[in-house]
Amino acid sequence: MEQFNLSHYIAAIAIFFGLFFLLLTLLQKRKNSFLAQQLTQTTILLEATRKKLDKLQEKHEQILEFQNSLNVAELTTKFQKPRLDAQKTETDNFAPGRYSKVQSLTEKGMSADEIASALAISTHEAHQLVNLAKLAKGNITQNVP
Repeated sequence: MEQFNLSHYIAAIAIFFGLFFLLLTLLQKRKNSFLAQQLTQTTILLEATRKKLDKLQEKHEQILEFQNSLNVAELTTKFQKPRLDAQKTETDNFAPGRYSKVQSLTEKGMSADEIASALAISTHEAHQLVNLAKLAKGNITQNVP
């Protein structure tokens, strides 16, 4: 009878350990399933974040490109402003006496190209002013470039 009780105890201990390991296996499967679900959600969030980052980087590059263009335009404007101001001043001072200066230079025998250089005006404008001066003097022959 002792062997019978001993074999029952051994069988009971074997069943107990079998159930214990079965329970541990089920708990581990549940944990693995939960972790797999978390990994899937994290992967989806990571991909969405990557797309947002790509869009933000593209927008940032566009902003930098625009700022560079704006800086170039600002620099160009700074360089042109003194020249434009000088031209405006020269034109404002030159406007009232424009015809008399051109007429006196024409009478001295200067060509329209020389007058354009001397007065810092375009050759086209100089030709027109020379023609106007000649018309005002009564000389109707036109000197067209």
